[in-house]
Amino acid sequence: MAKAASSPKANAAATSLAAHYTVRMPDPASHNFQVEIELSGMADGVTLALPAWTPGSYKVRDFARNVSGFRARDSRGALPVDQLDKQRWRIANSGASVIHVSFTLHADEFSVRTPHLDDMHGFFLGTNLLPYIEREIGLPAGADYRVTIVPPRGWQVATGLKSVAQNTYATNDYDILGDSIFEIGTHEVHSFSAFGVKHDVAIVGWGNFDTARMVADIKKLCETEPRLFGGVPYDYYLFVIHCFPDAGGGLEHLNSCVCGWPSFKFKPQDEYDNFIRLVAHEYFHVWNVKRIRPAVLGPFNYASEQYTQALWVMEGLTQYYEKLWCARAGILSDESLLNSYAELIDREDNRPGRKVMPLEESSWLAWTKLYQADDNFVNSAVSYYSRGAQVGFVLDAKIRAATGGKKSLDDVMKLAFERHGYPKPGFPERGFEAMCEEVAGSDFSKFWRDHVRGTRDHDYAEALKVYGLEFKRDKNEKSPWLGLTHGTKDGSFQVRSVETGSPAAKAGLQVRDEILALNGHKVTAKDFDDRLKDLKQDDRITLSLFRRGRLLTAKLTVGSKPAGKLKLTRVAKPDAQQRKNYQRWLWK
Repeated sequence: MAKAASSPKANAAATSLAAHYTVRMPDPASHNFQVEIELSGMADGVTLALPAWTPGSYKVRDFARNVSGFRARDSRGALPVDQLDKQRWRIANSGASVIHVSFTLHADEFSVRTPHLDDMHGFFLGTNLLPYIEREIGLPAGADYRVTIVPPRGWQVATGLKSVAQNTYATNDYDILGDSIFEIGTHEVHSFSAFGVKHDVAIVGWGNFDTARMVADIKKLCETEPRLFGGVPYDYYLFVIHCFPDAGGGLEHLNSCVCGWPSFKFKPQDEYDNFIRLVAHEYFHVWNVKRIRPAVLGPFNYASEQYTQALWVMEGLTQYYEKLWCARAGILSDESLLNSYAELIDREDNRPGRKVMPLEESSWLAWTKLYQADDNFVNSAVSYYSRGAQVGFVLDAKIRAATGGKKSLDDVMKLAFERHGYPKPGFPERGFEAMCEEVAGSDFSKFWRDHVRGTRDHDYAEALKVYGLEFKRDKNEKSPWLGLTHGTKDGSFQVRSVETGSPAAKAGLQVRDEILALNGHKVTAKDFDDRLKDLKQDDRITLSLFRRGRLLTAKLTVGSKPAGKLKLTRVAKPDAQQRKNYQRWLWK
């Protein structure tokens, strides 16, 4: 196993508890994984459980709901099985030294966090296909876990788990097994070395990407991000890149990650920039999340939600860094970096929800808010990803200002890794804030109160001064604004969200209103925005709508917002300290 994938349990005394999983895919088009488990060392019976969630994705997904045909037997025949609840099975044992368990799991939800099988590939994580031995969790020593994959003819296996035989992999820690990616198919693999360690990029699917460029840029990230920490904390790393029309998102693991991107959205350049930022984000999780983490995030309780106020640190600061790593690696230009921060700031500072939900609350309620966002999310909540990234931009500059440019958020990350990096215990709630103050040598209590536990808008003056930056708009005019988003659903052109205090809200528009006409003339999703361009602030307009089958009219007074994009640019004459801060920021 990779040295990074060891744990305190892995170093403890050996145990007779053992589980050998065999995963078969005899009919991939059926979407059914066939799982067999050979259990030993359970003289008094055993309880098996499938996790309710997978680390890094804070939503209860109840993977056991896709299980069918759960059976157990010993050498003499069938054994009684009691399903204790939605995700646990208790198997009686009549003293047999070995128990065999089998079940089918239907896998037809394609994402980076759910199991999926079809005629093109198979994909799963340990957490969403392989049950754990319930009584093993939390014991000083783990079980002997082995996984054998029986792939269809011509398919190969990619995983970060240590190989011990042909298509057989092993660990003695379920946290490691659950964390492991398994990609099975006809993917192509490209390898490179960084910091003396082998890295593989498994590309699955098709698209308009340039393979050589993709692999070269990923290599640049792997040569750049570890420099902050003095090297890599693993002895092998695997990138799995899903390239399908419906692919998207990413999920981090101890020595691997999976990134999904739509097949034909690797062009134009700004789309590719978004893709490589996703890869930079998931790769930085090697440190921030998988090793630097709040105490509740490892070792894990897989049975239910695990709450923390620090997801803004884990995800928000990673989103802040994803842009910075691409610039430091020479993949993203300075102009693109600054404008991506400006775009983030402009978007977040115009979300009504920023006045309602603090960052800590967004983190704590991830399970029911961000991962199950409703149509009113824009008005009632913020994302700990993007709002956290915004805090990261300001916080990094604040530390530099407090130390005369000698220290930064980089130094906090290094301290957190040294002090709490897995397998050391994670930091306590609000412990990351204490480390920021320790590095800065300053009291930031007002900052945390205003921007982490409160909803005060940011003042960017200090951050701009530190780097010698200024805000500008690329256009000075205003554009008409109604305060609604729209889209086509169930064949109709509908209102999808309404911002609090907007012209649409004041006129009483509601989500799911079907828009039929603007000022008496038919309008569709294709031409609605073009029709709005003919309007100006304070114009009175009439929208014809269907609301739950009833014809209505709504009268709106058109508002306005800045038409130009917000941009961050360097001031014409930065002073010596600003030049030094800027260069240190970008590692120039």
